[in-house]
Amino acid sequence: MRGIVASAAALLGATGVAIAIFIIAGWTGLGVWPLAALAMLGFAGAGTMLLRVAARRTGRPERGTWWWLAGGCVAYAIAAQLFVGTPPRHALDGPEPMPGTQYWNLGHGARLAYRKQSAALGVPHRAEPVIFLHDGPGIPALPAFHAQGVWPVDFVAADGYDVYYYDQRGAGFSSRLDLRTQAPYSVAGHVNDLEAIRRQLGARTMILVGHGWGATLAINYLLAHPSSVSRLVLESPGPLWYPEWSDLIEPSARARMTDVQASALAVLQRPSLRLVLGRMMADFSRRSAHTLVADWEADQWWTRLRAQELALGQPRATCLTEQLPEAAPPAGLGFFANSYTLADALRLPDPRPALKEMNVPVLVLRGLCDYTSWRVSYEYLDVLPGARYVAVPAAGHQIWLEKSEMRTTVIAPFLRGEVVPLAFYTGKR
Repeated sequence: MRGIVASAAALLGATGVAIAIFIIAGWTGLGVWPLAALAMLGFAGAGTMLLRVAARRTGRPERGTWWWLAGGCVAYAIAAQLFVGTPPRHALDGPEPMPGTQYWNLGHGARLAYRKQSAALGVPHRAEPVIFLHDGPGIPALPAFHAQGVWPVDFVAADGYDVYYYDQRGAGFSSRLDLRTQAPYSVAGHVNDLEAIRRQLGARTMILVGHGWGATLAINYLLAHPSSVSRLVLESPGPLWYPEWSDLIEPSARARMTDVQASALAVLQRPSLRLVLGRMMADFSRRSAHTLVADWEADQWWTRLRAQELALGQPRATCLTEQLPEAAPPAGLGFFANSYTLADALRLPDPRPALKEMNVPVLVLRGLCDYTSWRVSYEYLDVLPGARYVAVPAAGHQIWLEKSEMRTTVIAPFLRGEVVPLAFYTGKR
């Protein structure tokens, strides 16, 4: 029995060596099959050495190691093909572009989908557009708003504004980066896309409405192009600076789950071995990593996980006991746009000293039931000299779904340069 245990441990160690070779050798830029061949050679070499050591220590004849090695190679090859070499069934199709979808071609292969709400007829047309920046990153606007039948800032068209909603690169109807050959998603990349949009529109300045991560994007755009922003509306905002906030979620925003629900969610939260290896390989070679794991595979896992989390209220997005009936299952999610952008956000320098010198008018709205900590949003009031802060009662993360009229009553006068109604106005630095 001691010899069997030692031989099994030797093969397990050889498996670890093979996995390390598969991951680290990605720096060569080889494809999946050459890497798999290298890993198999590593398994055979390490297995031979470790099995001999195990035989000597247990007093068994070394010639028996060849049978163990042969069986181990067969088992390794079968397991590698089943758990790494075979992708899951492609069961999730991307959303079909909705009627009225238009595209900006920004160069370098960037093709961003957008929807425009033109200014109302019979009112003076305003030159600066209103641009909606969606949450995420990697959680697009167009599929969700089309499914909900709600366009959160269309009401400002009545004041003469053209309104644009677009899917940021890497999600929704917009193009994806080819991560085998292109630099990964980054905050600066999203900022550059937004600046390219401004140039295409021929606008001198823009009004940015940022929701969640979109607020963080708006702030980073303001830092890079301060003269191109006239006003900011930031709803349920993400962090000004991600390294400052290791935990964004209020503990009270997590709904109770049964043991069965918690177990089912835990299973979905564990990515496949292919995804884990692909993420580890990306540190050495994105080409090899993304040859192994395509966008659709990562998106499929993340979409299923997000759908289950939303269904279970993890976190709860509303003040209601149940989730909002208008909320649709997530569609068009971009996992790599999310993971690479957030990883980049954690490496950025602190923007707050520079922001304290900027006096752009800013309206910050937070629903009192928002799952993001109130400290995250309140920091905008503390840092930005021109900020006004409005706490919206009985509203969660998507204020437009629960308090649409109240929200309109706050945002419309702010964009017109009027005083925010005192009934809602809670703070100004």
